[in-house]
Amino acid sequence: MQQVNKKQIAYITTLSALAIALVVIAYTFFDSLSYPWTRDGQVKAQVVLVTPRISGPIIELYIDDNQEVKKGHLLFKIDPRTFETKVDEAAASLDKAKASAAEAKAENERIQGIYQRDPAAVSNRKVTSTKNAFIASKAAVKVAEADLQAAKLDLEFTEVRAPVDGYVTNLNLQIGTQAVANQPALALVDINSFWVHGFFKETQIKNIQPGNHAVIKLMTYPDLPLKGYVHSIGWGIAQQDGSTGVDLLPNVNPSFDWIRLAQRIPVKVHLVEVPEKVKLRIGMTASVNINTRKSNKVIQKTEHKL
Repeated sequence: MQQVNKKQIAYITTLSALAIALVVIAYTFFDSLSYPWTRDGQVKAQVVLVTPRISGPIIELYIDDNQEVKKGHLLFKIDPRTFETKVDEAAASLDKAKASAAEAKAENERIQGIYQRDPAAVSNRKVTSTKNAFIASKAAVKVAEADLQAAKLDLEFTEVRAPVDGYVTNLNLQIGTQAVANQPALALVDINSFWVHGFFKETQIKNIQPGNHAVIKLMTYPDLPLKGYVHSIGWGIAQQDGSTGVDLLPNVNPSFDWIRLAQRIPVKVHLVEVPEKVKLRIGMTASVNINTRKSNKVIQKTEHKL
């Protein structure tokens, strides 16, 4: 009888352990649906390429690598002498154009006066030609003014300033380097543009919506969580199969049906609360936890409108 009771107790214990395990598994499963999590996250930011508008040798450099700069901060200066000369030339051309316009105006007024007193004293051709010459001279003045303004702008562009608050990164400039117009000279990481990309499995994104609250932990600062919300969810990732291969045929990688790996979809998380001690840098590794039960409805509606 005692042996039977021991068997019953063992049986009940086993069933209880199994039931608890099932409850834990069920809880973990539903919890993963409500709070999807990934350790595959990365800090991102906008990188602004600073591009000079004119060409010339750099004569002054006012920054160091990895330095923080404010919007409008003078980064470097291009030799202005050539552009100062062009301003002087443009100013002289404007003076000449104004003088020619004054002469054309006086001549037009003289011919018009003669014509009004005695139409037969001046031919219609002469009247028309002097009038057209006066109109052309006024247009020449406007062209000269525009040329002077352009020359002044080029001179102003010899001083290259920061377009945003940012961090100088990977600086390769030095005094004497030839700046080339419309060619990036250096990069600035925009301080105000940091966000986090969480790469979630495609099986996890079903319940994720714009506006869902998120908690981010950086590998660099594991004890200083960041707060944010889901900004948007990526609509596509690069296709590995179907790209053009040899002889313009599709390049298809072999797949193994018994191994079906879920694709990773980028979820953009906007940061709203960053601890003061945290220094964000592009490429930092992050883990992202999203609360699909808690959402900013205003943000969510705005995102859907976009």
